[in-house]
Amino acid sequence: MPRLTGRLACSCIGLAIAGAVGLSSGPAGAAEAPPARVIDLTYDVYLGGLHIFTFDVDMVLQPDRYRVTAEGGTRGVIGWLYTWNVKLAAEGLDRNGRIEPHRYVAESNWQNEQRTVQLGFAGGGRYELQQDPPPEPDPDIEGGLPETLPEGTVDPLTFALAASRALEENGHCNQTVPVFDGRRRFDLTVKHVDETTLPPNGYSIYQGPAVRCSFSMERISGFRKSWRSSRQWDAGSSSPPMVWVASIRQDLPPVPVRARASGHSASSRQRFSPITNRRTGASSAKPLSMPFR
Repeated sequence: MPRLTGRLACSCIGLAIAGAVGLSSGPAGAAEAPPARVIDLTYDVYLGGLHIFTFDVDMVLQPDRYRVTAEGGTRGVIGWLYTWNVKLAAEGLDRNGRIEPHRYVAESNWQNEQRTVQLGFAGGGRYELQQDPPPEPDPDIEGGLPETLPEGTVDPLTFALAASRALEENGHCNQTVPVFDGRRRFDLTVKHVDETTLPPNGYSIYQGPAVRCSFSMERISGFRKSWRSSRQWDAGSSSPPMVWVASIRQDLPPVPVRARASGHSASSRQRFSPITNRRTGASSAKPLSMPFR
């Protein structure tokens, strides 16, 4: 896979983390069922001033469960040269604030090569995994699939909820969470950097007070040896990925309003597009059904 794809992949992880944390409250519905909270977010990724990727994130949070979906693809000149489309979905339970992932699905299409990963979390460190097509032995991959998962392991989209909870409950974004996406095991660490005031920016519609958080990754297994030179996400990086979050409306928790991930020779910036709120009660929320095919 060309190095360009590796850089885009790093950007998209950041988008998934950023895009899933904002939620809006729906109007009060029937007395017997609290309303679901729903929000849609759109992010555009720019590299050296070029629009290269668009990512749409949708979340439905019910009192006892959640569902996150994300869909994106290359755009502009990069989209003309390299076709890459991705669809992600995650769902799980919310047990009194303790998030338990249930299923995660990732579908990607790189230059007309389709790949699907379906991951089920079975509890006790066990998991179910289906990959289509089945992976072939690859000496460039470091380490195999984990036999068991550490307690608290989540998928990349569910990680967004954990990061959001830390910020909402503690007022800062400090947290380390084990993550597994069906191919790679890694630990993601979010650190509180500072509180700042964002000036006007041609890539973002927001200006005002915000909290800045940095991200770093400890690679456990499943990563390519040939990507060792791409260490932007590693702890100790001189320019780690950054996300700024802010309260853009009183009835909403903090949401991402700006992000930046510097590469070898350029920077990618995610533009926070206007929110489209779908006010809906729990009875009309999307069904949380995502069976393995």
